[in-house]
Amino acid sequence: MLKPTYEIQIGSETFEPNTSGDVISIRVNLDMDKPADSFEIVFMMNDRSSSLGKGDDASISLGYEDNLVKVLKGTIDIIEPRVSKILVTGLSFALRLLDLRVNQVYENQSAGNIVSDLAGRANVSTGEVSDGLRFPMYAIDDTKNAYEHIRDLAEKCGFDVYINSDDKLVFKKYERKSPHTFEYGKDIIQAEVNDQKPMAVSVLVCGESPSSFKGADTSHWLTKREVEGVAGSGAGLSIQDPTVKDKDSAEKVAEAKLEALERSLSGTVKTIGKAGVKLGETIEVKGMPNAKMNGEFQIRSVEHFLSKTEGFTTIIGWRK
Repeated sequence: MLKPTYEIQIGSETFEPNTSGDVISIRVNLDMDKPADSFEIVFMMNDRSSSLGKGDDASISLGYEDNLVKVLKGTIDIIEPRVSKILVTGLSFALRLLDLRVNQVYENQSAGNIVSDLAGRANVSTGEVSDGLRFPMYAIDDTKNAYEHIRDLAEKCGFDVYINSDDKLVFKKYERKSPHTFEYGKDIIQAEVNDQKPMAVSVLVCGESPSSFKGADTSHWLTKREVEGVAGSGAGLSIQDPTVKDKDSAEKVAEAKLEALERSLSGTVKTIGKAGVKLGETIEVKGMPNAKMNGEFQIRSVEHFLSKTEGFTTIIGWRK
């Protein structure tokens, strides 16, 4: 049987099970639907753990024996001393996007270009960044932080946004990858499913009525004709979006919003520790008694937990 192991690097300190008994438990939460991934480490109270400080960079690797996988790199945010323990929590480098507020107007730029610029200003490296929609004009203001603006752009384009395992910002539409397969009675400890009825079956997006009939490359906003995009039919959701300035973009935003609303099936799978499972990848579930839980799904969240008493487990959140 493989033995779970870890390596934690914080500042100049390295914590490993073979060299110290300092670490009691490690929890890592990766989640596309939260602003920043996070970690929580419980240390024994001693000179080494007491030397850790807020703002220290931290890198966490988990796995088995000689097969360690880096699961998160970030910065310590809170240190809570207790009677005989120290609780250390921290966030991924997405924290830099949360701290950044700027005022900027972009002219004739794609969503991807805007995202790349904001990431650069926040000192966040970028990975796969797709272009998405193009805007004749797009205004960023300091009433929202950079992450919130990027999330808005992702929703308009129907994209995902997250920090990957290489500490780089990803901004793109989900693409199926070779799946991680889990089978009932073999790999799965526990599983849950959530099937919600969509709130709406159509979406109407109303823009600012600038260039809908002459193309998005123009910059006039004098036409009295309305810019509208519709996706689906039936009971609908109406959205007013002044950043949408042409009919084609309005239709694309409506389609992206409807597609998100139609993703009504989600769930979780708990398994033995799988450090190699990453956000944005594909999971395949087989043999579940509930047929809705079988098939291929997108990985939306991953929670790793390792402790001396409970071993190493991973909870994978998926969405159809």
